[in-house]
Amino acid sequence: MFKLKYRYLALLGAVFMIGCSGSSSIRQPNTSSQSSSNENTVAQWVDTQILAPEGLSLERDKIRYLTGSTDLNNDGSAEHFVLIQNSYFCGSGGCTAVIFDNNGNIVSQMSVVKPPVLLADSTSNGWQDFMVWSNGAFRLMAYDGSSYPTNPSLEPGVDRSASQHVAMAKVEETDLYQQDGYDLEPLNTHSITTAIWAPANVYDFRFKHYGDPQAIYHAQVDLNSGEVTIKPRY
Repeated sequence: MFKLKYRYLALLGAVFMIGCSGSSSIRQPNTSSQSSSNENTVAQWVDTQILAPEGLSLERDKIRYLTGSTDLNNDGSAEHFVLIQNSYFCGSGGCTAVIFDNNGNIVSQMSVVKPPVLLADSTSNGWQDFMVWSNGAFRLMAYDGSSYPTNPSLEPGVDRSASQHVAMAKVEETDLYQQDGYDLEPLNTHSITTAIWAPANVYDFRFKHYGDPQAIYHAQVDLNSGEVTIKPRY
């Protein structure tokens, strides 16, 4: 049976954090060599393994969740991260999350999780590390040989500020920014509330430009490749 960490908020028929009914799937593209179950299959796992033991269902109770798919252990098949977005599964510190393998088996379950969920470059025991937002900071989640940690708030915090400053400097070095760019500021990753499996090495910024006062320029920096992509938005 699926065990909940938070059960003190009653189910009111409304959803937590996201205001409309149904399921919500935020999926990352899979590579052509990676086998991945489809959205309907993941929804079935959520229904039968997470909700049914609690007497709930997606259709009847209109429970929403966020999900993303990626190959965490490099075996050619995707793992699926599911973050429930409903008060029945959430407390003040965050919500319940589950990782399924591509056959619907539960790899890990954890509490007090808030998005975004960021993929790290490092691995532990053959599984890719990732970060979740918990207890006011990004927390590094490392596989211990059998599962990921169950309580992210107790895991080591990750300070991304130094890397963010490096990425910001790369934007400042671009010709476009040096030609009348100003008001460069980072886009806070933890405010992007639907990001599941976003790469941790990518940073986003915005700035203004005297030559195009109607636009807000969005810059994305990949620190692994050094690539800077800038696009105007009106």
